[in-house]
Amino acid sequence: MKFTVMVAGETVDVELERTAGEIRAKVGDRSYVLEARAVEPGVFWLNWNQRSIEVFVTPNGDGYSVSLGGHRMPVEILDARKKLKRTKHSGHAGAVEVRAPLPGKIVRVMAGDGAEVEPNQGIVVMEAMKMQNEIKSPIRGRIQKLAVVEGATVGSGDLIAIVDGSGAE
Repeated sequence: MKFTVMVAGETVDVELERTAGEIRAKVGDRSYVLEARAVEPGVFWLNWNQRSIEVFVTPNGDGYSVSLGGHRMPVEILDARKKLKRTKHSGHAGAVEVRAPLPGKIVRVMAGDGAEVEPNQGIVVMEAMKMQNEIKSPIRGRIQKLAVVEGATVGSGDLIAIVDGSGAE
């Protein structure tokens, strides 16, 4: 599973794979293999690099408060809509990755490589759970890379396009 997570105000991409008795995690460019157990609701025990780590997770508004090794930090899992909203309101001037919000199939490409797009302009139409969803550009810019074609199957978090807002006013 792929997620975008806001940890203490910083956006981080996280990929998790759970196998028998362990979790393989990729956080940004780093990879980890952890043994993990739920001790009680909101309390987890992790074994990493032969270190025992206790993690406390408490719901807090739209996110969580996570305590790890005596440090407390706010954590929020950003779904595609939250991520789009944050990107739209952040005044982003560089390149933005547009990712699939859930698994599906690309049924129509609306804007290709090099196309100029406006905020909320459709880039592709994706079919997921028998519904068609228009995947839109979060910013004004030019499509630097279209990573899908019609008929392609995408997973949750897979790259759809990169929109470059540099120079867009």
